Amino acid sequence: MALPSRLAYFDAHNHIHLSMPGRIPPVISPESYAASLQPSYDYDDGISLVRKHADVIARDFAARTSSSGSSSRICGMSLMSTQPRDFIPVVIMCNELEKKLSLNAGNCVPSIGVHPWFLHLAEQDAESYMYDSTGTASSTDCKGLSSSRFWWRDYMRLSLLDNPGAAVGEIGLDGARYDPTTRDLCTPIDRQVEAFELQLRLAVELDRPVTIHAVKAWGPLLDTLNKKFGKKKGDKPPRMYFHAFGGKSAVVNQINAACRGAQEVFYGFAPCVNFRSSKTADVMRTIGIDSLVLETDRENYKQVKGDLDTNAEFIAEALDITKNEVIEKTAANARRFYGI
Repeated sequence: MALPSRLAYFDAHNHIHLSMPGRIPPVISPESYAASLQPSYDYDDGISLVRKHADVIARDFAARTSSSGSSSRICGMSLMSTQPRDFIPVVIMCNELEKKLSLNAGNCVPSIGVHPWFLHLAEQDAESYMYDSTGTASSTDCKGLSSSRFWWRDYMRLSLLDNPGAAVGEIGLDGARYDPTTRDLCTPIDRQVEAFELQLRLAVELDRPVTIHAVKAWGPLLDTLNKKFGKKKGDKPPRMYFHAFGGKSAVVNQINAACRGAQEVFYGFAPCVNFRSSKTADVMRTIGIDSLVLETDRENYKQVKGDLDTNAEFIAEALDITKNEVIEKTAANARRFYGI
């Protein structure tokens, strides 16, 4: 049965900008991006390449969505950065998706942050961001930039200020991402904690919602939230969302307590990550529909529609409610989380 036209999916977390050829975007400085917005800009460079592929992907995504009928209509989504190279591409892709999907302004949300898997790669890119495409010193430069492990903090802040509707994400902690050669964590957990705290503080300062990745790092995560941030309103980011949540039901209660000071806490489960676990349905029941959002966590835009459908059906069965209720409620939750 087709869904009523007012109902539509909101994918609260994906990475479909990485559907572009090569997956890892080129280095684009803020100066080059600003210049590209001028009518006279006509260079065949990384920005032009990103714009070209964003247009192609958005057109095909819109065609696939409209061809499947109202049951797969999408009313919004958020594209997650994982490293500084993503900051500008997610903005470009969100702009194209809003146009091609005929979404209301602000319903495709760029999320800007550095993921724990990619902290070491962000450090390696420091030198590349010291200069713009003309070789001129970039505004992201500062004394000691090339030796600073968190050089990208100012660039991230600038990107958030330039995009008032952007969220902070995807940030977090991961105790299971190992270098295949050294068998050590790609980034030591103490450095991950520093980066996590730094980005949370940006979210507090700029009053932005934040999306959090956490894998086998509940202790450090809870310690950071409990010991480094207060419990009063304004001490934490306004809204916090734990994506592809892999914790047990008891962890939900611990997180909710640790997030006191935030206005609301949300959780998402990705079919490609969570649905193999037998505990997922029980954890969803602990959370309840009022705090759940739909997400896909997909890089390939062609997989988004199917995963949203699978996700809604799984939640409906777990909570013993209708699929329509899931779609309507999770979309409302996502809009509330992103402040739309």
